[in-house]
Amino acid sequence: MFDLVRPTRVLANRALGPDSFVLTMERRFPSFQAGQHIDVGLPGAETRTYSLYSGEGDPHLEILVRRVRGGTVSSQLAVLAAGDQVRVDRPRGKFTLRQALPGEKLLFVATGTGIAPFRSFLRSRPDLDATLVHGVRDPEDDYGAEFAPSRVLCVSGPQLSGGAFAGRVTAWLEEADLGAFSRAYLCGNARMIFEVFPLLVDRGMEEHRVHTETYF
Repeated sequence: MFDLVRPTRVLANRALGPDSFVLTMERRFPSFQAGQHIDVGLPGAETRTYSLYSGEGDPHLEILVRRVRGGTVSSQLAVLAAGDQVRVDRPRGKFTLRQALPGEKLLFVATGTGIAPFRSFLRSRPDLDATLVHGVRDPEDDYGAEFAPSRVLCVSGPQLSGGAFAGRVTAWLEEADLGAFSRAYLCGNARMIFEVFPLLVDRGMEEHRVHTETYF
């Protein structure tokens, strides 16, 4: 049985960009669904909600964290090392693949650390026929480089990397042929969600086939 009182042990903390890191923790519950999230923080202290970055079959838990200037929880998690302890609450959330049918071509759209659940999707279901579109301001925040080599990287800042699309994800979607996609999953900041959802519907995708998870 999952014990909410007993802290979870940190296994590793690795940098993934100048202000971001992946926190690896022991896994103390038997199952979760890719796309779900957990609350993490120091024992007895404030917690924040993070999407799971690890796959359903991984022996550990991972979250992708961006250290926020003035952010209490992200700053506390950033300095943790193997052997330290954190509080981890039970996985929850409905942003999962339960609606996706076999053979459907999926569109994944993310901004920033909103890419986390899509890594969990792809690690859990490597057979998925999916296109990942990831929007960042700076190329150094290209978190998808380690797990999705065929992704579309959209860079909205002044610096570009080779092969990246110059502009926001909305600009790429406005130019793309979206007719082949059966279903879309959107995860990231509210501005992106509020712009992309109606864009996809206007381009012919039924509303019930667009699934969202908003980061505030």
